[in-house]
This record gives sequence, C-alpha cells and structure tokens, in this order.
Amino acid sequence: MACHELSALRIAIGELLEKEAHDLEHEREELLPVLGKRPELRRLTEAKTLPAMEAALKEALLHLEERAAQAPEEPYWRGLILAAEAMEGRLRALKAEAEALYQDLDALHHRLHRLFPRRR
Repeated sequence: MACHELSALRIAIGELLEKEAHDLEHEREELLPVLGKRPELRRLTEAKTLPAMEAALKEALLHLEERAAQAPEEPYWRGLILAAEAMEGRLRALKAEAEALYQDLDALHHRLHRLFPRRR
C-alpha cells in the first residue's frame, strides 16, 4: 500500500507524543524507500510543531491530488485523499484545541493576578 501520507503523519504525531521508537518502526520502514523522492513526506515526518505538520500534510495532499488526476479510474487514490483530508481536519481541530488551551491559560493567569494582586 502507498498510504505514505498517513504513515508520515503518524510518525510526526508519535514524535510529538514521545512514543517509543519501536511503536513507529513499521511506518519508518514503509517510508524509507520514498523519502528521497518525496520531500513533503520527509518534512512531515520531521515536523516538530502542529503548524509544521499542517503545512507538510497540505503539501502531501496536493501530491495525492496530482496522483489521483493521473489515474481517475483508480478508487484507491480518492480513498486515500479522503483519509488524508480527514486527518487534516483532525490536525486542525487539535491545533484549535491547543490554541484554546493557550488562551485559557492566559485568561486564568490574569484572573489569578486580579484575585491575588502581587505585593511589592
């Protein structure tokens, strides 16, 4: 199977979550032959931040769409595009949730300072 985009994203998320190397071994083996030819997949596997993952996945989706256009009769490519788009949505939701947490922490910090002003 050529679901390289999903394997690359799993590696990036696994690294973000500090998963054990053996947990991602299958994905790394699957990607090894194509990383030299697919720089967007290399960027996705090496992404260390959610915005970097999002940008690399978007680039990988463009590659998939080009591939699907070359073989419109092949349903696998359309299915893979749908799966990658679903993961793109999940990644956007994760980023939005992290952003909301960041904002909530800022608001909580300010609220605590109002409740308990600093003494100088």
